[in-house]
Amino acid sequence: MKKFFAIFAMALIALVGCEKKSSGGDDKPNNPPVTTGIDGQWHLVEWNGEAPEFQVYVEYKGGEFDIYQQVYSLYYEHFEGSYVVNGDIVTGSYSDGTNWASGYKFEVGGDRLIMYSQEDVSVKSIYEKCEIPLSVIEEATTTRAAEATPFL
Repeated sequence: MKKFFAIFAMALIALVGCEKKSSGGDDKPNNPPVTTGIDGQWHLVEWNGEAPEFQVYVEYKGGEFDIYQQVYSLYYEHFEGSYVVNGDIVTGSYSDGTNWASGYKFEVGGDRLIMYSQEDVSVKSIYEKCEIPLSVIEEATTTRAAEATPFL
């Protein structure tokens, strides 16, 4: 059970994207985007000291995130939602209102994002800044909460 939860937490973290699809507009044209130290596109490269056996790309941008994961499926799945940064802690919820499994303490240094889950057994995830490949975005399926488990 702990291993399943750790994989789940890792996948969610890893969904911090690389190459972002363009949006068709801004719902708040008069409000400038909010930026935080975590903003950017990221690819999960290490999970609890080892190379992950799954793929996660995540993009954090102005309080919204997109996760592209190939964790519990042969194909990439897409999840989206919003996040809040309070100091060095990030928390979030998916577009269906489900909260992330955990909050995460994070550190950003150059092209690396390190995240630590705030669970009983902490999970350390390391991401590298990248551009999410267009092929990953195009392959990603729509979120199906009943069929897929998000990484974060």
